[in-house]
Amino acid sequence: MRRFSSLSLRQRVLLVALLPAALITCAVTVLFLISGTRALDEGLRERGIGIASFLAPAAEYGVITGNRASLASLLQAALGQRDVVAAAVYGSEGRVLAVSGRLTPLETAQIVAVRKTQDYFPEGGRLAVVVPVQPAPLDLDDLLLPGGAQAPSSAPVGWVHVEMDTHPLTQRKTEVVLSTILLVAFGLGLTATLALRLARSVGEPVARLVEAVTQIAGGRLDVTVQDSASSDELRALETGFNAMARSIEDAHKTLQAKVDAATAQLAHQALHDPLTDLPNRRAFEQALEEAVASSRRAGDNCVLCFIDLDRFKIVNDSCGHAAGDELLRHIARIVRLRVRNEDMVCRVGGDEFALLLRRCQGGDAQRIAESLREAVASYRFHWDGKQFSVGASIGLIRIDGSLDSASDVLAAADMACYAAKKNGRNRIVEHDPASGCNTEHEARGDLTPVPVGSLVRDRLMLHAQAVLPLCGSEEPLLEVLLRLADEEGRPHPPQASLHQFALSGTAVDLDDWVASHACASIARHQREIGRGVTLSFGLNLSEASILDAATYLAQLGNHLRRHALLPRQVLLEFPISIAEQQPEASLKLVEAARRAGHRVALERVDGNKVGYLSELRPDYIKISFKGLVDAYGLEAGYRLSQALCGMAAVLGINAIASEVEEAFWLDSLADLGFSHAQGRAIALPQAIEEWRLPVPPLPI
Repeated sequence: MRRFSSLSLRQRVLLVALLPAALITCAVTVLFLISGTRALDEGLRERGIGIASFLAPAAEYGVITGNRASLASLLQAALGQRDVVAAAVYGSEGRVLAVSGRLTPLETAQIVAVRKTQDYFPEGGRLAVVVPVQPAPLDLDDLLLPGGAQAPSSAPVGWVHVEMDTHPLTQRKTEVVLSTILLVAFGLGLTATLALRLARSVGEPVARLVEAVTQIAGGRLDVTVQDSASSDELRALETGFNAMARSIEDAHKTLQAKVDAATAQLAHQALHDPLTDLPNRRAFEQALEEAVASSRRAGDNCVLCFIDLDRFKIVNDSCGHAAGDELLRHIARIVRLRVRNEDMVCRVGGDEFALLLRRCQGGDAQRIAESLREAVASYRFHWDGKQFSVGASIGLIRIDGSLDSASDVLAAADMACYAAKKNGRNRIVEHDPASGCNTEHEARGDLTPVPVGSLVRDRLMLHAQAVLPLCGSEEPLLEVLLRLADEEGRPHPPQASLHQFALSGTAVDLDDWVASHACASIARHQREIGRGVTLSFGLNLSEASILDAATYLAQLGNHLRRHALLPRQVLLEFPISIAEQQPEASLKLVEAARRAGHRVALERVDGNKVGYLSELRPDYIKISFKGLVDAYGLEAGYRLSQALCGMAAVLGINAIASEVEEAFWLDSLADLGFSHAQGRAIALPQAIEEWRLPVPPLPI
């Protein structure tokens, strides 16, 4: 049964058609041969008995009278019959009276014992027949015995012995067998031919269908079979299969087209802002990385313009977010119409745009930026009968390979944009990476770089911002922020000055200055609060301090001991981009900080470099909630925040929501998985000398 199941359909049809026919034919042939040979044997036997029975009465007279001559002539006549090869007549005592031919001798006792016709096959391929010669019965009317007695029963008066040759019979049998075999072979051949054609007419179409189904299962959908079957049923099956295959191919093409369209749409949505349809921050960062790498590798000249709209908040606050969204769409169209095809315009934040000018010289970049500034300044936005005018503060920086990373380029452009706003808004300021200077174009004034020494001596200050827990089981934190006072004493982030420190090789000294003053202020606050309270505070590290971790941590330990603070109170913070650029140094810093008893936090975690979380295992990560919402929209930002918090929770890392700018976000932060929150909606930065822990921690 297993062998039968392994046969193909064609082989099964052949087997079913041929096997019964072969068995029946063989059986009929055997029966025919047996009956035929028996008939031939019986015919020869009957003919021999007939000849012998005919000779017996004819030889009676010669036997009784002993007339050998008549018996010889009678035997000679018998030899003339077909197949008769010898004959003899025996007397009453079994003696031979006459013989003709080469007769097989018989014993006298054998002859005398025969009382009726008897046949047998002696050696030599002959059939022998012995018939007794009975005297003719007498008519009792002619012969009456005395006393009325009856005549005794007569005994044979002799015997006739006839032998017939069986070789012709054997030859005829052979001829019958051969002719039968030939006839059977012809019949079986004809049956096999018909069965083969039947099997081919059924098996080949089915085999083509099976092959086509196999090809479709293997992924090839443009498959058809030739509808050339001999039967209507199989042709209908082939036609139906071709129609089904075409339907599957059409459905697959339609589905693939939809999948391709959906994939393209998702890819577009992943890299484009849904409001303005401009490339989003992720696409901008990728393009900026490529531009920076290309500037170092091939010397390509690109220019980055960082654009921040002026007075946009007035439109949002007075007319609502719908008006603000419509204004952003109009500004996006204005910018797109005034740049070249090879340039890239991106929306990187709420009212912030980035323009990447490819293969552009400084003079051309300034003209393009000025054209954009004038177009935005001259535009009038109308909403609900109100008219608004906005401006554009533009920070410009050449990407010429002088800065090491895309984050440095972006920070420099951001600093130039901040300088443009600080100098009165609606103007263009270019940052010079070589000197760290910001230069305003169109004679709008200069920002003179401040020397490092005077920065440290006169204008640096520390602020602190609360990082509050979202549940009662977590401790509050504060982040120490470095600020630079302007001419009027107002604090500002010192990005340009930080770059000067990095260039001058004194960034570690600046971090040490921050740590020293922060430890003194924290110790003073603890003494004022009393009751054994310890305050945990975060210190931001520069790349230089990470590269020289041993020096920085040794100095930090001295400050902690001097002010009687615990190592665990210190949370060392640095951006995850530095971990990407300096992975080995970052890992050594984390390990050394852990050995010293400090905690570590990674900042600006946005989902692009989460692999470093499992390698560094920080105690905290800071996720810019505002940045995610601005880059991906509210719903996508919520979902990405929840995914990052879940990943951090699996690794045993607390997640801090930074840049929480809107109060309505607070209700969702704990549900998303954040343990702490930081931002203007939580607590504003304060001078560290005036800082107080907010009570209650959060209005949740």
